[in-house]
Amino acid sequence: SAERQSGSVGRPVGRRWSLLGQPCSEMRVVPVEEPQKYGVVVGVTEQPAPASGVVVGVLTEQPGGRGSVESLGRWKEKRSDSAMPIKLRAVEDTETMVRVGFGKLVDELVQNGASGGILAVRGGSPGWCNVSWSASPDDTSYQRHGSVDGTASTKHGNVRFADFEGVVDDLGSENRMAVYRVTLPSGGLDRWKWAGRPPPPAPADLYTGPRGDGLLSTEEISGDYSAPCICGGDPPFPIFCNSMTVVPLGADTIETWRTGCCFLPPLMIAPFAEGAVRTRNPGTNAFLNPQNPPFNPDPNSDLMTFSADGTARATQRCGSFKKRPGSQKRAFQKVETRDLAGKWCGLGFVPFVPYWPFSHIKCTTKRALDEDRYAESGLACVLCLPIPISATRTRQYVNGHPTNGFAGGSLNDNDPNLVDQWHRDPGCAAGCAGLPFSDEVGPWPFFAKKVG
Repeated sequence: SAERQSGSVGRPVGRRWSLLGQPCSEMRVVPVEEPQKYGVVVGVTEQPAPASGVVVGVLTEQPGGRGSVESLGRWKEKRSDSAMPIKLRAVEDTETMVRVGFGKLVDELVQNGASGGILAVRGGSPGWCNVSWSASPDDTSYQRHGSVDGTASTKHGNVRFADFEGVVDDLGSENRMAVYRVTLPSGGLDRWKWAGRPPPPAPADLYTGPRGDGLLSTEEISGDYSAPCICGGDPPFPIFCNSMTVVPLGADTIETWRTGCCFLPPLMIAPFAEGAVRTRNPGTNAFLNPQNPPFNPDPNSDLMTFSADGTARATQRCGSFKKRPGSQKRAFQKVETRDLAGKWCGLGFVPFVPYWPFSHIKCTTKRALDEDRYAESGLACVLCLPIPISATRTRQYVNGHPTNGFAGGSLNDNDPNLVDQWHRDPGCAAGCAGLPFSDEVGPWPFFAKKVG
């Protein structure tokens, strides 16, 4: 995301990390919501067949009127006496949290039959923010502590929405709220479209074919890769039987799916799988994992460099991936939430051998809420104890591109900051998992299959 790439902070103390060296987010439950009843539904238009070198599964904007996002400037805020109730808190990914809050505001406006409402963002150090909103168009509670310099705004964001004119370009500061008036489109909204989604990328950003600047195109580097052994994690653990699939999301963005097995007996034995989205380091064939910058200020800390000979090497790790003989070019296929609906069973695997008994089984049901969100509920079982679980997950967007990663489903947190489940296809998911009764998400691999 634009916000995520624009700023970075040091790797936080006490953070848990996956076997691959990636942070596992500490997120709490977003309450499961019933499907929203929207006003006028805008028809979904047929899309023409994609040309060669164009990402498959990315829909363009729907026709019709648009709503608006209007800045009302900055207003004073007090930590001990908030002018508006804080409804969401982000500790890492401000843009995702603003989008989730915006979507929830729109849901409430539609439910209440209101034409508009108020959105307020108060940010601090890069990465965190508090989000408030009111579904009343006449709410002036944000003015309770007074304005700042004639409500002047300081622009340091660029969060835009597909069905709305305007931009959330000020994220506030520690004691200042950036306030916006949100007005719904006069012609209604498509109930199957998440209101928090970004505008679709420009056609040039979707092109994946040959380039004229001498760099490898994302279509060229797409395909299936393998590696007998690489080192992953911090400290580096040996990971064997590695497989990686690379698909293009655009001219400078790729999505990867990796599997392997960490084998370090008698301490650690564990399979793993993970998804990721990487964006090109400008002017190079190296791709950065955008989930990493909030935790590590070194821009080269998690680069994967692709070569014309089919080699892919990760910076600061030993071993390289090699494209499989006969590997075919891949195209991105968006996993639809409708296809995820159904019964799922999974395993959260604790890789340390002495703690294997704390691995847990999950049996859940997923229900599509809209194109980018699904609700999940069911039971987890650890040490023979059943534990009810419930979550809502939201699709992650990177630079306007939809991905197959979904964020915000972990326990006891309302912060959908990082992806915790990636879907290889409509029947397979993997990600980070913690113990069901823990407030923290551990770096343990999680796998799930659709069973009905």
